[in-house]
Amino acid sequence: MEPVIVSRRLPENINRIVAQFPEEVQEFFLEMISADRSKQTIANYAYDFSLFFDFLKSRNKTIYQTDPMTIKRFFRHIENGYERTVYVKLKKKDPKTGEINEEWVKRKHFRENSRSGKQRKRASLRSLFRYLVKTHVLERDPMEEYEDATLKSRSRQKVPVFLTREEALRLIEAVYSYHQKKNRKSRDWMEVRDLAIILMFLNTGMRVSELIGLNRNSIQADGDLIRVIIIGKGGKERMLKLNQSAVSALNDYLALRPEEGVPPSDREALFLNKNLQRLSRKGVSEIIKKYVAEANLPPKAANISPHKLRHTLATLLLSNGENLRVVQEILGHSSIQTTQIYTHVINSEKDDALDRLNI
Repeated sequence: MEPVIVSRRLPENINRIVAQFPEEVQEFFLEMISADRSKQTIANYAYDFSLFFDFLKSRNKTIYQTDPMTIKRFFRHIENGYERTVYVKLKKKDPKTGEINEEWVKRKHFRENSRSGKQRKRASLRSLFRYLVKTHVLERDPMEEYEDATLKSRSRQKVPVFLTREEALRLIEAVYSYHQKKNRKSRDWMEVRDLAIILMFLNTGMRVSELIGLNRNSIQADGDLIRVIIIGKGGKERMLKLNQSAVSALNDYLALRPEEGVPPSDREALFLNKNLQRLSRKGVSEIIKKYVAEANLPPKAANISPHKLRHTLATLLLSNGENLRVVQEILGHSSIQTTQIYTHVINSEKDDALDRLNI
């Protein structure tokens, strides 16, 4: 039986998750859609709530019976990791007719509960219960009472992990060396795609969600300059110039980008995966992981992710003496305090430089 469609503006896999929530919670998602929250933000809320409602079900409780102790037990339950349920559409060929059928299946993935992940889940539930109180579904906010009674963990500001300029160049070179081993007569379209992706990350510092959301018309010519229009958090738009290396790689990719066989829904997507669909966050992470391994980077840089390439641009810009406000605008940070964490990195580099004097 097909699930209820909560909103046609939600991806089909997220609709399947949200459709299982109580009607009052579905209304919360419709409010987020009306407020133009990004698809990734909505998906994150759906995954967080799915964990919470699965926990309530295992305890024979409903959202109306949730109290501070239930919330406390939920966070303890997922403290060291959890299984996330996702819906994946698979194409299966009928052995008798040869017909291709699509089938949705449930997949479970174990995930570590990182510090940022814990903070996000708290923020998600905080938003939900505030909404339920505001709309008179609940009289009291159990999340508020839970947080009042909970010991606050110490705030530890981690220094961002980033690549040095030399390591970034090694990562770029790894794209060439990886594909040279394939002994192809000509460059594969996915090779030039991967190079363009890495150079755009290092050139613009865009988020993964921003990169996979790019369409072909996101690239705009402005005289001799090529700019990319990025839709950031909260639907905020910023336009950044691409340097010559990124422009060259992007042009090479667009010249080879497949046109035939691309589904109508993905025809305008800038970056495609091997199945000719819009590239996903996971797909981008796998691309970066592959070339990080090829580059044989030192231990500190061996777990570089797409987001850490964002850290790399910010750090290199500030190391070059760029204005903090300018870096804030490039990265699309709503608060300059977020950008200021990179100044700690610069200070630590100064400390290292003084230590190396050995006088």
